[in-house]
Amino acid sequence: MAHLARLGRWMHTFPYKEPVDRVEFVAADGTREIVETFLHQPAELTYDDHGYEHLVVTEPPVYAVRFTPLVPGAYRYRAWSGGEILEEGGFRCDPSDHPGYVQLSTQHIRYFCYSDGRSFCPTGLCLAGPPRYRLPEGSEDDWATLGAAEYARWFRLLAENGGNFARIWLSHPYFEVETEVAGELDLAAFARLDAVVEHARSYGIRLKLCFEHFRTFEPGTSFSKTLHHPEDGRTPASVEEWLREPTWRKLWLKKVRAYIARYGGDPVVAVWELWNEMDCVEASWETVLSWTKEMLEEVRRLAPRQLVTSSLGSFDAEEKIDIYQDFRLPELDIQQVHRYLDQGAPWEICREDPVSLTTDAVRRMLRVDRPTLLTETGAVNDRHTGPFRYYRMDDRGILFHDTTFPAFFVGAAGTGQIWHWDQYVDQKSLWSQYRPFAALIEGLQLDQELFQMADLSNEQAWCLVLRGRGHVLLWVRNKADSWQRVLRDGEEPPLLDDLVFDLTQVNLVEGNVELFWPWLEWGNCPNEEPLKETVLVDGWLHLPPFRYALFVRISPPAHRG
Repeated sequence: MAHLARLGRWMHTFPYKEPVDRVEFVAADGTREIVETFLHQPAELTYDDHGYEHLVVTEPPVYAVRFTPLVPGAYRYRAWSGGEILEEGGFRCDPSDHPGYVQLSTQHIRYFCYSDGRSFCPTGLCLAGPPRYRLPEGSEDDWATLGAAEYARWFRLLAENGGNFARIWLSHPYFEVETEVAGELDLAAFARLDAVVEHARSYGIRLKLCFEHFRTFEPGTSFSKTLHHPEDGRTPASVEEWLREPTWRKLWLKKVRAYIARYGGDPVVAVWELWNEMDCVEASWETVLSWTKEMLEEVRRLAPRQLVTSSLGSFDAEEKIDIYQDFRLPELDIQQVHRYLDQGAPWEICREDPVSLTTDAVRRMLRVDRPTLLTETGAVNDRHTGPFRYYRMDDRGILFHDTTFPAFFVGAAGTGQIWHWDQYVDQKSLWSQYRPFAALIEGLQLDQELFQMADLSNEQAWCLVLRGRGHVLLWVRNKADSWQRVLRDGEEPPLLDDLVFDLTQVNLVEGNVELFWPWLEWGNCPNEEPLKETVLVDGWLHLPPFRYALFVRISPPAHRG
C-alpha cells in the first residue's frame, strides 16, 4: 500500500476510456469525502540550451484525481462512473508536522493562522508571471520564457530570506489555459502551474491565485481579452454582457471548476482571487458588485478549505472612496487594497511619501471582522505609465522597504506586496530585505497578541508601534532616508545618534529589547555592539546610532519566556 504524509498531495490516474467523474475517499475514522475528477494531459517541461522552457505532451489524456488526506491511517477510495464503480484501492496516511491550511484566526480575526493554530503572516510579493523574451524572426514562436525554472529560483530566494507568500495571475500569458473559445481548455498548459505549485510546496510558499485581469473585449486595447462562444462563435458585446448573461457565467465557472478540481483542497493554494482591480472593467459598478458577491460564494462552495477574495484598482482618488466602501463585503475573506507612489495621482498623499501613502491606505481599509492586506504597491511613473524611473538607482531598496513594511505596523495582517518583482526586486536582488522582518516576528503568535497600534513618529524618524499582550514591536525609520534625497538628489541621510522614544505612551516601562537590522551590509549600524547602547529605562527607549531603519522587539518581563 502506498504511503503519503498527512496534508500531502495524492494524485492518481485512471486508465479507462469511459469517464471517471468522481472518487469517494473514506478515512480511518470513517470520514467520507467525494472529489471531482478531471481530464489530465500528461506533459513535461523541458529546457533548451538557451534555458528557454518548452511544453511537451508525453501521453494521451487520462482521467485523474487529486486529494489531500487529513486523518492519519488507512484510506480507501472508490472511483465512480455514473452509478458504476470502476476501481477500488487505498493508501496509508502517515502523521506529519504539516501546519495545515491558511485560515482566518479564531483568536483575532484581523490575522491569519494555520489550521493547527500556528500563526501565519503573509510575507511576500506579487509574482504574477515570468518575464518573456522576444525571439528573432523565423522562430517557431514569437516569445520564450524561463518559465517554472524562474519560479523555482524566486521561491528559493524568498524562502531563504523568511518569505512565505506569493501572488500569481492565472490569466498571465504563461499560465493561461483557456483558449479563445470560452470554456475550452488547453489541458497541457496546466503543466506549467502544476510545476510552479510543486516548487512552492518544496519551499514552503503559500499562493494566491488570481483568475482574471482583463478589462475589455475591444481588440487592440490594453487588458483586452478575445473570447468566442463555443456554440455560435459570438464575442461578448461588452464586459457588462459577459458579467450579466447566465451562459457566459456558466462557461466561466466551467474554467473555475477545472482549476479547483486540480488545486482545490491543496494547502499550497491559500487564496483564490476572482479578479485583479475589477472596478476598472467596462461594466457598471452595480453589475460588478453583484457578480463579485455571487462568485465569491460559488468559489467558496467549490473550495471550502481555501480563502476567497478580490481586488480593486489603486486607491488614489476621491471617486474611489465610495467604491472601496462598497467593497467591504462580508463575502470577502480578506479585505485588500492597492496603492502606489504615483506623482500623477489625483490625491496628494500618493505623490511623495511611500510611508504615508501605504499606512493611510491600510488605516482606511482596516476592518474588525477581516484581515486587511496591502496587496499591490510600489512606485510608478505618472498615472501608471510604467515602473518608477528611480528604481534603476535604488540598489539598496529604499522604495521596496517603504512600501513593504509600514503596512504591517498599522494593522495589516502581513507585509505590503510589491508589484514590480522582475524589473525591480529581482534585478536589484532585494530578497534579503525580508530577513530582518521575518526574524522580528519569528515565534510570535500574532493573532494572540491583540495588538493595538500607536504612532510615536517625530521630525527625525517614523516610529510605528504594535503593542501586544506579550510583545511590543516597533518599526523605526530615518525620515531623511527618502527616495527624493537619496535617489533623486544623490545625498546620503545623516546618522541618527540620539533617538529616544517615550514608550509610557503605550504603557510600557521596562522589558527585554532585541534589535533587527535592515541594510547591515550598507552600514546601517556603525557600532559593533549596538545593544550596549540600547537602553529602556522608565519607559524611555534610547536607540543606538543608525542611518536607515530598525526593527525592535520588546518582551515585557512579566511575559518573558
